[in-house]
Amino acid sequence: MDARCVGPDSSMEIETQTEDACVGGAVVVVAKCPIAGVSKTRLEPLLGDEGAAQLAQAMLSDVLVSLSECPLLRSTLKVLLYAPDTKSGELQMEFILQSLNLTYVNSTKAQKLGRSLGEWVLLPMKSSVKNETESNSDLTSASLGDKLTDALDRTRELIRMTKTFNIQNSNNNEAVLFLGMDSPELSMEEVVYGLQISSGDKLLHNDMPDHMSKRDCIDNILTATFGKAHICPAVDGGYALISIPGHAPSSKVFSGIRWSQPLTAVSQLKALTDSNVDVSIGKMMHDVDEPSDVHELVKRLHHYRNDHTQRNKPEGQTCDVLTTLSTGSRATVSITEPQPFPRHTWKALVDMNLIQKDNAT
Repeated sequence: MDARCVGPDSSMEIETQTEDACVGGAVVVVAKCPIAGVSKTRLEPLLGDEGAAQLAQAMLSDVLVSLSECPLLRSTLKVLLYAPDTKSGELQMEFILQSLNLTYVNSTKAQKLGRSLGEWVLLPMKSSVKNETESNSDLTSASLGDKLTDALDRTRELIRMTKTFNIQNSNNNEAVLFLGMDSPELSMEEVVYGLQISSGDKLLHNDMPDHMSKRDCIDNILTATFGKAHICPAVDGGYALISIPGHAPSSKVFSGIRWSQPLTAVSQLKALTDSNVDVSIGKMMHDVDEPSDVHELVKRLHHYRNDHTQRNKPEGQTCDVLTTLSTGSRATVSITEPQPFPRHTWKALVDMNLIQKDNAT
């Protein structure tokens, strides 16, 4: 598939292949199994326990589908990090992937065969205690940093394994991007940009724009050599997306984070800079934790759907997805794929009468 890159400050168009534009690296979706009475319990006063679990599964489904359908992530390793790490947890995540017609392997099979690029890798989250049960598996607990550290190490090992066993693998990016399951309006722009800016691809001096100062050139070379972390803050003070470059020490980047507090994103930024990792900050993202978040989500989806309908073109024409050039600057890539719309979340909200059926057509 052909793609066309357009510099943000230039009218010159650069022809390339979509495969060449793929960013590689790894995306890790951090997900708690959508179980009634366990998932999204703060939403139960509005939705009930079954409704809260239904919305959680719908939001996770939209995240998985959006990542799977993005052409620029074709060479990106895709990992579903799930909790609890029980057989029932694994079976539930398998059921969700099967319902979406997404192929998958477990982590052991992926390590042995190195065939994970075209499939989701099911990776159980490390338990904080032995025989951790579904009821006490908490993704907001103080042990979350240890769990993410373990997941970062195992994902980096999976990237190395796929390089070893898959000779057709063009994934030379060692960045690992984490994102949550409850931001169904997933910005593919931020995902692609985060993986690219964290990639650490080296630049040649003649790639630098003529107008760039010597100091800016040096800063750009250092960023390109080592890569930056990329983080998208959330409205509640946390963050919904973080991309970790390959050189970042896994033992430090999630150390001392104040989870589930207004200072979560700030403490994460401090942990990164204390680890000598430069950080790029992306746009604000929304997650869904409280009943008021659901009402705001409904409003945003109405606007998003109207904009999506107007913006998308008939099949065969192109729409724009924002990605990056090797210099780290953002550029537009035209592809023959529609922008993702969180249709599973929309349907769940319609089924729960939070969106009127007259407005859902």
